[in-house]
Amino acid sequence: MSQYPIVLISGWAMPAGAMESLAQALDADHRRVSIVELPGLVRESQACKISHDWNSLLTYLDHQLFEKPAILVGWSLGGMLATLYASRYPNNVAAVVNLGVNACFVQKDSWQQAMDPTLFASFYQGMSLSRDKTLQQFVLLCSSGSPRRKELSKALQALLSDADLEHQAEDNTLLSLLGLLGKSDIRSAFADIHCPVTHLFGNEDALVPVVAARAIEQGFPRHRVQVLDGGHCFFMDNPSPVVSEVRRLSSGEGSIST
Repeated sequence: MSQYPIVLISGWAMPAGAMESLAQALDADHRRVSIVELPGLVRESQACKISHDWNSLLTYLDHQLFEKPAILVGWSLGGMLATLYASRYPNNVAAVVNLGVNACFVQKDSWQQAMDPTLFASFYQGMSLSRDKTLQQFVLLCSSGSPRRKELSKALQALLSDADLEHQAEDNTLLSLLGLLGKSDIRSAFADIHCPVTHLFGNEDALVPVVAARAIEQGFPRHRVQVLDGGHCFFMDNPSPVVSEVRRLSSGEGSIST
């Protein structure tokens, strides 16, 4: 079995700690595991000052990959970044496992299986006017659908409370990345990617509608799609399906030919 390093990529506004339980589960499977936290939760002077666009994020991720090729496990915005990186740098990525990742985060005429634009606009405005309150709402959306919703909500809120968010009054990184997420459309990267790709979805995800799973399955038949119990943080409730998928991909199953 090939022992590729595993790199977990956290989502928008979520500290690396949100993926710690998954990292521990993978580490128990005797793997080299690291977590990449997206900019926005630490001062950019600490996280390499970057522009808030895909090219800069791709460079940021590349600097975090100390061993290549790696299996990238990306959550939400982190999964979009993993997909784009694998498409652009195919030799650096052995496989991609996407957790709660849509092809477009917000509905488009040609992709209706996503968040309603009005809802997103309201959320974006909330981030610009009342960051703390909006992040609390985001935590509730992330924990929705979990069998232990209250416990998970408290855990996520505690992670955010420990994050360095005081600089956000003068630093618009989270808002800029939210805008990038709202405009995202990675269908071309889905089509171009040649390494094995697995998409895992929560059947009660409040941020990525489960109908997106079927749309991706139909639109990109070379990709593997699974729907699991839970919400946007399904892997925090039960990391086993993710560990099993990483194990399967490490064994060489699911290869995509060029």
